[in-house]
Amino acid sequence: MDALTKPIHRRVALMISLCIVFAATMTVQARDIHVRGDCSLRDAIRAANFNTAIDGCPAGVGADRVILHEDRVETKSMPLIETDITIEGNGRKVTIGDKPAFVIDDGTLRLRNLRIEYAAPRTDDIMTIIEGSLTLANAWFQNCSGGIDVEDTDESKIELHGDWRICQHSIEVVYKWFDYAPPGPPTCAALPEVIVRPAWGFDSGIQCQDIDAAGIGNQTVYDTGYIDTVDVWGNLGGGAEVCFPQYGAVMFLDAATAPRSLSTIESYRSGGMTCAYLYRAGTVVLVQGQPTRPEAPVVSEPEPAPEPTPEPAPVMSEPSVNGCPIHTTGHINFRAAPSLDAERIGVVLRGTTVGAISRIWGWYQINFKGRTGWIGGRYVDNVGDC
Repeated sequence: MDALTKPIHRRVALMISLCIVFAATMTVQARDIHVRGDCSLRDAIRAANFNTAIDGCPAGVGADRVILHEDRVETKSMPLIETDITIEGNGRKVTIGDKPAFVIDDGTLRLRNLRIEYAAPRTDDIMTIIEGSLTLANAWFQNCSGGIDVEDTDESKIELHGDWRICQHSIEVVYKWFDYAPPGPPTCAALPEVIVRPAWGFDSGIQCQDIDAAGIGNQTVYDTGYIDTVDVWGNLGGGAEVCFPQYGAVMFLDAATAPRSLSTIESYRSGGMTCAYLYRAGTVVLVQGQPTRPEAPVVSEPEPAPEPTPEPAPVMSEPSVNGCPIHTTGHINFRAAPSLDAERIGVVLRGTTVGAISRIWGWYQINFKGRTGWIGGRYVDNVGDC
């Protein structure tokens, strides 16, 4: 091999190595495992833990999401949570026997929109966390009075969002199990004029503070014409709507930068107030000007959340679904029939609450703006006890 050929071969070998590395990084890292039929919740967790197909459950591939499509009765003990698993309950109920609901061993468990009920009242611990993290978002443990046994409080943590319940225990007690200081009282609810509406509720840890013009420290804000301001920080999971009683434009000082970077954010009129939606901690400032929109934005063609995969032959739901209020957590296509192939007759925006007429395998039938149609249940939360 001559001297001119050697560098070419090195470059070819390097390019092949890079292609192999790139291909390795392109593998899929998550999977939806649907609990229904012969795929039980227990087997779905095992499939996620071991990345292996078990009975009717497909193999997990990483940070997996287990999705319930029906109420379940699980008589066997749940497997250890040893990986990253989200259980999306879709408002369903899981009834379990006399064992702890879950044992987290160096894993991450997120429970969303799920009710877990013991078949008989349980006074012992309902869960054990050897080491790992637990997130509850609109999740409830019922028919119990026990607590959570946390073995390693230094390496384990919990997050609480929206409506949640652990056997009637208070947030102070729950945080004590993890050796955490609970978030302070919900200061956002006590603001004198500005209204802050957290998507996950005040108990998620979002905090607010009224500050005056002197606390802004930004000349551009002063030159634009300062009117009012509020500082928002803490857990903004899901975002928060901030509304001022006065008319004006909205600017934002981002707490993630030092000094805080200033930008104008989208604002609109709603209920006689000037509002904006916030996803990051920082200072929200109302200044002279006008909102970017005359009213709350109406998204004619939003990017809807992914719809459910095609389902088996429909089976009608219980009559008790009729009239139950449901709340959308994403923009969802409104279709003429419960099928991805059905005609799209509109879009139901995130944050809309409507009454359900019936439910068919992952779809809700609703009446929306005078028309009857269907929306996928993947991005729908039940409201209340329905």
